[in-house]
Amino acid sequence: MKKSLLLAGVALLLAAAPASASVPTTEINPGDLPRGEDIAIPHLEGRVIVDGDTRIRVSAPRVALLGKSGTSYVVHTTGADGSTNGRTYRVHPDGTKTLLGRAQDASELLLSDEGDHLVRTHMLSHERTALRVTDVDTGDVVATRTFRGWIFSLDAANGRVLLSSWSPARTTWWNFVSDKTRRVVGRTGGVADIAADRLGSYTGDPYDGGCYVISSLKHPTDVLWRTCGERAIAFSPDGRRVATVGIVDDGIGPAQVTVRRVARGAALARYATKWFGAVRWESATALLLDANGARKAATVRCVLADCERASDLTPVPEY
Repeated sequence: MKKSLLLAGVALLLAAAPASASVPTTEINPGDLPRGEDIAIPHLEGRVIVDGDTRIRVSAPRVALLGKSGTSYVVHTTGADGSTNGRTYRVHPDGTKTLLGRAQDASELLLSDEGDHLVRTHMLSHERTALRVTDVDTGDVVATRTFRGWIFSLDAANGRVLLSSWSPARTTWWNFVSDKTRRVVGRTGGVADIAADRLGSYTGDPYDGGCYVISSLKHPTDVLWRTCGERAIAFSPDGRRVATVGIVDDGIGPAQVTVRRVARGAALARYATKWFGAVRWESATALLLDANGARKAATVRCVLADCERASDLTPVPEY
């Protein structure tokens, strides 16, 4: 068989491969990986905000970085136990801080894509959830609303917050400028990226036979990929790729992460370690994984099966 015909046949087989087709699993042991370039997006190194040449130390026992706002940064701090004295600050380039509000847990907080609004979603009870929107520049509360049910905020941009609920199963826009709401789709949203025009949502309770679908936000009824075994955790900036974990993975962190094409869900790469922490995209093709091995931890950069350390080695955190 001629080489050209062989290559053409391989290409056809790859094009026809189902989403469940196997890809090799890259076992990530941070201590064995070469050191690559530093992380290119704003991040924390301990309690220091690092953004290129910018390094700002935050004086608090525990710090979580919510994102960038202009030339400043928005952080959530707590006491050493991680559950007391919760505060949210705007940290200025000179290291000074402006208090934006109180929140016990960083999981309640969401910084809008533009970095100009901070959304706090606070569950008052299983029947009521309070939302508060703060202008990051002025510190003024610009909108509040209490919704019925247990509500989650998925993303925010351009004066709108994308909300999700289980009962009823629904994903909804809330325009906090006009205080109007608009239904997106009758599914519970799990993760969304407004800029990438992507929504990952559940068809039902995954512990009771529910599956997962990925769609665009603009056309949420047009399913790009459906799975009953995985859920999305992060979309690439261009919306073409997605990082997934097991649909019911919980606990300290997943032991496996898969990168797939959004369209039809073809698997491109798979990673495994003792457990993964935060997973986010550095670019349209580079995935950052906080990998915790048997003895050492590091942020690892992977472009498909090509992986390197993007941070120094640290001890595995204790939980």
